Amino acid sequence: MVRARLGRAEWVAALLWALHPQPLPAQSAAASAAPPAASADRILPLEVTINGAKGGTWVFIERAGILYAPRDAFTEWRVEPSPEAAAVDFRGERYWPLSSVPGFKARVDFATQSVQLLFSPEAFTALRLSRGLAARPALSPVLPSAFVNYDVNYAASTTRGGTSTHDVGVLTEVGLSNKWGVLTSSHVARHVSSAQSDGSPRFLRLETTFTRDYPDTNRTLRVGDTSTRPGLWGRNVYFGGVQMGTNFGLTPGFVSQPLPVLRGLSAAPSTVELYVNDVLRQVSNVPTGPFAIDNFPLMTGSGEARLVVRDLLGRETVIVQSFFANNQLLARGLDDWSAEAGAVRQGLGTVADKYGDGFASGTWRRGVSERLTVEGRGEATRRLRTLGLGATTALPGRVLATVAAVLSDHRSAGRGSSWLLGLERDSARQGFSLQAQGASRDFRLLGQEEEFLPNRLQVAGNWTYFTPDQGSLGLGFASISRYGEERVTTLSANYSRVLWQRSSVNIAASRAIGGAAGSSVGFTFVVPLDDRRTASASATRRSGTTDFYAAANETPTRDSALGWRALAGRQQEQSRVEGGLYYLGERGTLSGEASASPDRRALRVGGSGGTVLADGRFFATRRVDQAYALAEVPGYPDVGIGIGSNVLTRTNQDGVALIPNLWPYQSNSVRIDPKDLPVSAELDAIEINIVPSWRSAVKVDFPVRSGRGALIRVVLDDGEAAPAGATVEVEGDKAQFYVARRGEAFVTGLQPRNRVALNWKGNRCAFDVTLPPPNRDEVPRLGPFACKGLAR
Repeated sequence: MVRARLGRAEWVAALLWALHPQPLPAQSAAASAAPPAASADRILPLEVTINGAKGGTWVFIERAGILYAPRDAFTEWRVEPSPEAAAVDFRGERYWPLSSVPGFKARVDFATQSVQLLFSPEAFTALRLSRGLAARPALSPVLPSAFVNYDVNYAASTTRGGTSTHDVGVLTEVGLSNKWGVLTSSHVARHVSSAQSDGSPRFLRLETTFTRDYPDTNRTLRVGDTSTRPGLWGRNVYFGGVQMGTNFGLTPGFVSQPLPVLRGLSAAPSTVELYVNDVLRQVSNVPTGPFAIDNFPLMTGSGEARLVVRDLLGRETVIVQSFFANNQLLARGLDDWSAEAGAVRQGLGTVADKYGDGFASGTWRRGVSERLTVEGRGEATRRLRTLGLGATTALPGRVLATVAAVLSDHRSAGRGSSWLLGLERDSARQGFSLQAQGASRDFRLLGQEEEFLPNRLQVAGNWTYFTPDQGSLGLGFASISRYGEERVTTLSANYSRVLWQRSSVNIAASRAIGGAAGSSVGFTFVVPLDDRRTASASATRRSGTTDFYAAANETPTRDSALGWRALAGRQQEQSRVEGGLYYLGERGTLSGEASASPDRRALRVGGSGGTVLADGRFFATRRVDQAYALAEVPGYPDVGIGIGSNVLTRTNQDGVALIPNLWPYQSNSVRIDPKDLPVSAELDAIEINIVPSWRSAVKVDFPVRSGRGALIRVVLDDGEAAPAGATVEVEGDKAQFYVARRGEAFVTGLQPRNRVALNWKGNRCAFDVTLPPPNRDEVPRLGPFACKGLAR
């Protein structure tokens, strides 16, 4: 495509010049400083090749042996003329000299009206291969629904003295969802069938929460019972009240951490292979010039990236760069925050509806740069004020450092302080972490009892080393010093290795020094028998006693719903055997476990699942922890429906099925199995994409045209078959069907009695069609039907 239009006279002049060309004088940067006179301008429409890549067809101006090109050409070629270059005007448009670009060389072929341009790779503007954030899928309409999750457990035990106990416990959760959000409430019932009690109420409400997500802004609102976000130095505290904050999980594929940027230079259009720790991660195509890759595969830690740049001639350039990434850092300019207000929950699960002091708290984090994230947090109650600042930063040597300082002011305890310092480094072969935290005696946090003293100093660290052939080795220590108590220090070591490609062995040892002395050493050997079955053996010696056991298990799956486990060995100087059976079904799970030792025998039986009420229909299913869909194929029972090619359930007698465990805020492809439909069934689609909200329902309709299909043969007045290309339609139905060879047309949507019309060249005739009794696996062949009043 020619980018500058020429008049007829200019095209003729260009053609004459091409037939009688003159050589281009040598060009230099000095020649481009001042444009020559315009008396000898020549117009050159040329097909351009830039460093071996196609660059389109452009109109050049040749003046005094210097080539000039329009500004749009430089922009498309990704090169920039020198700011000191003098442009020339031609026909109201400005042109810049090509010689003002570093490394410029030109080779003109007048026979083919083409030019090969060569620029220095550094002259090109950098190309950035960025991670493209997938477009946020539009949410599907929420179908109002209700669900109930349940977990029932029966336990019985008998001791050697004849004392026996038995009990039934029930845990339930009720949820309501609509377009405004999700309201859930959980309850527990204990000691239902037993007179025994630990003093806590038999029936307790646990948590009641209303949750509303705002995917467009990555925010979530919770009203009711929830927990605070602790930040670097706080505590998870249950409370009743209001919480609002960011939730990056509402956007699929959202990356909150900074990603490494890998840079390189290509002298010609090339293919770039990215290897991370010697594993090929991605392949990209880049044009000539510098490039930067920041669509780096999401990883955490440090390592080595190798870029193999291969141009069109097969020449390779290898660029090796180290990288560092960590999910504790935020991308530059990104904010992460949470604000809470309410009353601290006390005795959750043991005391009914007990709330303490009112409070307000907030946490705010911001990515200041790719290597620094700062944080501020505050807590306030009627008796306590707490304020702290912290930062997470990447240090030289690919080390991540965390630091925080906190001040507290308690009405009774007084003023206190706390500090935190952490260092960590993680690479493909080895890593270490070290964290130290201390507090003054008077320091207090939200939700902490006034009489409870903080730890004076606690230090913990570990070091790991891994090799593919020799396995991994880990060393660790922890030391805790409490006010008024002796310091306790623990040393530990572990070694693990893969044997025979699938089996593994692990050896662990630990020793406590100080207030609590003791040591232990353990050995575990695991052998996978197949994809579902595993055998293991373990032995541990501590405090002069040795425990050992051998075990085997089979995990239940969707295809094989029954699983089991068995264990035999010696624990606490007594022999012990255990066994269990597990069933994983579409409508819930069942489990049964038994154990026996010389002093005690125990039995436990349980079941869990869920129920859903949606669109006036009731369904039994597994626990409802994610989104779910109500799929309907009207009039077609026992049709397989699932996600993609996985059939998860089948339609009931009304052609309706519930699909559980869908991913919220992501596209889920709900698909029916076409093999389960009769040949005559006609659907617009067998797969529909939906985007459900969290723990909410979506209605999925697979419309099936009513009626049956039949192959109908039509003849005209002269006895000849209806011509191919004629159309057939059923009165009352908008669908049209074409006649094929021998006057036959496959027509769907037929009822037991029909009025059918044939259309041909503006003429029309009608006739009656009566269907025979239905047969699921056969398509009826009917006719011939006479089309009166219509001839070829």
